[in-house]
Amino acid sequence: MERVRGEPPTDPSWRADALAGSRHSRLLDELRLPVGDADPERAAALCAEVARLALGDLAPALILLPPDLRRRAQTLAAYTLTLFDFAAQSGLEGERLSQINRWEFELEAALDGEPATQPVFVSLQREEARRPWDREALDRVVAAGRRRVLRPRPRTAAELAAESEAVGAALLTALAGPRAGAEGGRLGGVLLRVAALRDLGEAARRGRAGLPLEELPPAEAGEPLPPGRVGEAVAAESERLRRLLDGGFDLATLPAGLGPAARYSVRAADALLRRIAALGAEVTRRPPVLGLAPRLLLLVRARAGL
Repeated sequence: MERVRGEPPTDPSWRADALAGSRHSRLLDELRLPVGDADPERAAALCAEVARLALGDLAPALILLPPDLRRRAQTLAAYTLTLFDFAAQSGLEGERLSQINRWEFELEAALDGEPATQPVFVSLQREEARRPWDREALDRVVAAGRRRVLRPRPRTAAELAAESEAVGAALLTALAGPRAGAEGGRLGGVLLRVAALRDLGEAARRGRAGLPLEELPPAEAGEPLPPGRVGEAVAAESERLRRLLDGGFDLATLPAGLGPAARYSVRAADALLRRIAALGAEVTRRPPVLGLAPRLLLLVRARAGL
């Protein structure tokens, strides 16, 4: 597999680098985890790079996590992003399911103590030694990847909301334990949907736009999605997410250590959503970016609890 283009971060704490912009429009078309490197520090650095590039303007939230939880989040992000990239590939359904099955098998082998030679599994194994992963939560993440292969797009807005919240709850539970599941699932689901709107252009080009089929039917083979329908669907999803963000989240119920990162994530998602709503159908050609200064301001406010 390809190495990352450019050197990964050399500082394991991964602070200021999280504020840099993504070098690639589509991370996992450019980035592949290399086989044969079992060094835990290089593995951790590569997982951090995967997370930073993929999360974009949401990535600085990781700076606000305690170092041990930050490494765990970066590792979980690298594993999950690659899993869902397998689900989104072109090709036969059976081939994509086989890739996911192999990815799950490698995870189970690593967590059971088998030698790991691919960085993401080296990091997963290292985190397992520090604090065992919630296997049931990880199983739910893999199951969501399989569902994405079998049903690439949700049929209804309610289905989109339920699926996103379920994935968010599984990820937050895997990261920080069952206490994060309920409110963390609500927040995680919203963040996943905002990120899907931000990345709508690339997803649409793959025929996998993360918007309900009832609002945005698939285009004819080889044809682009009609801008008018895209604009309407983006507006409808933006309005649903706006109501959820305006309703707020009970961040005090989240496990210790997640609060500042959650505050940053909510505010960054709100800022991104405002730009997405203003762009409408143009979001497929010009994904919104907050930039360095707004991210710094959001970080300062989140750290101060404002």
